[in-house]
Amino acid sequence: MPDGNPSTLFEKTREGRPPIDVLGLVAGLAVFAALSFLFAALSQLSGPAVETGISPQTVAALRWSAIGIVLGVLAVFVYQGRLIGWYGTLVAAVIGAIQAVRIDIPLMILIIYLSLPLIVLTLLLVRRDTFLGR
Repeated sequence: MPDGNPSTLFEKTREGRPPIDVLGLVAGLAVFAALSFLFAALSQLSGPAVETGISPQTVAALRWSAIGIVLGVLAVFVYQGRLIGWYGTLVAAVIGAIQAVRIDIPLMILIIYLSLPLIVLTLLLVRRDTFLGR
């Protein structure tokens, strides 16, 4: 944080439209948010029906919905140039990279899966002056 005041996390750091690469990041976040909501809807159609208790499909739908909400809010905050959007997207990209390494998948898929968070991290670090106001 530039001055240590938590309220600065929600202040806009610039006016007008963001640069084209930041718009690409916002579009990517919005697309992944929409896909998360689609996965939440489709998860109800998977697997056997459970008669008692909470079904695994409901848990999966809630998880995908939460991911969609977070990504949608991050897209809005990044578009508006708020510092919380930069920090939140940075944390989401780091979590995505950790998740990519943690799961057991073939190497070629791992490279593709790991490249997306690394591209987002690179973009955020290159454009940090846009959000940090330096």
